[in-house]
Amino acid sequence: MEKEKKEKLDSEEVVGAATENKEESPCPEEASPGEGEAVPGESPDQVEEEDWTRQREELINLVQRKQADLDNFRRISRMKEEEIRSYGLAEFLTKLLPVLDNMERALATAREDGSVPESHIRGLTMIQKQLLQLLEQEGVVPIEALGEMFDPRFHEAVVQCAEGQGEPGSVVEELQKGYLYKDRVLRHAKVKVMQV
Repeated sequence: MEKEKKEKLDSEEVVGAATENKEESPCPEEASPGEGEAVPGESPDQVEEEDWTRQREELINLVQRKQADLDNFRRISRMKEEEIRSYGLAEFLTKLLPVLDNMERALATAREDGSVPESHIRGLTMIQKQLLQLLEQEGVVPIEALGEMFDPRFHEAVVQCAEGQGEPGSVVEELQKGYLYKDRVLRHAKVKVMQV
């Protein structure tokens, strides 16, 4: 009989301990629902609809961002293309300027030399004018330097002089012509500047 009492007490303790553990752990109904699980009071269809709505909004945002990136890329490409179209000749024109310089030197030398026939001088003058007209049609114009105040945007000071005619800081001699191509400097004018 004592043995039966002892077994009965042991079984009651085990049942009591199980009841205590059950009270400590949260019930599955009280646990917070995970993602995709139904919230009490919501049907599985409502949860699925909310998931679809959220995914749809995320995709719309992603598409809008990608569209903005594409628009920016197109705008930048268009600007670069216009710049290349506008200033694509700059390198070629820069290489052509020494030819123009040599033509001017040849003309100056021919005019000084009395043995050069006048017809040759007229021919060289016509070629020089044609070359200048061609450059002007493309947007190349000479930079005015002589008598102007020194401006580092357009002039490159090669020599400074303390004596001579001119205001301090002004260009007293142009050693090499400078040229503008549209709104950019193609080549700075090399000048002699009166000392300040």
